[in-house]
Amino acid sequence: MTGYALWFNRTHRRHGHLFQNRFKSILCQEDIYLLELVRYIHLNPIRARLVKDLDELGRYSFCGHSVIMGKMKKPWQDTEGVLWMFGENLRAARRAYGFFVEEGVAAEHGDPLDQIMP
Repeated sequence: MTGYALWFNRTHRRHGHLFQNRFKSILCQEDIYLLELVRYIHLNPIRARLVKDLDELGRYSFCGHSVIMGKMKKPWQDTEGVLWMFGENLRAARRAYGFFVEEGVAAEHGDPLDQIMP
């Protein structure tokens, strides 16, 4: 792989290790970005047409949305950090999170993460 790294660096006028820096990644330093990221990830099954709506998303086992909403349990998934951002009362936080995700479905225009980036 050294030969490929040398070729790539010469071709693209770079130096160093081929994967030495973050590759198109953005640091998630603010709460608003974290929330948009969670919503974006959890709405991917709807965008990909794996599920048709939020009700079906709530039963979809390959997404963390169902766990946050309390419809499924996955002991390895931490939901407290996200839900705490919506309130201290679990039931009210889930309701607020549900409304937040629902707003994302209604406002699907372009990449929502682009709107909050500096």
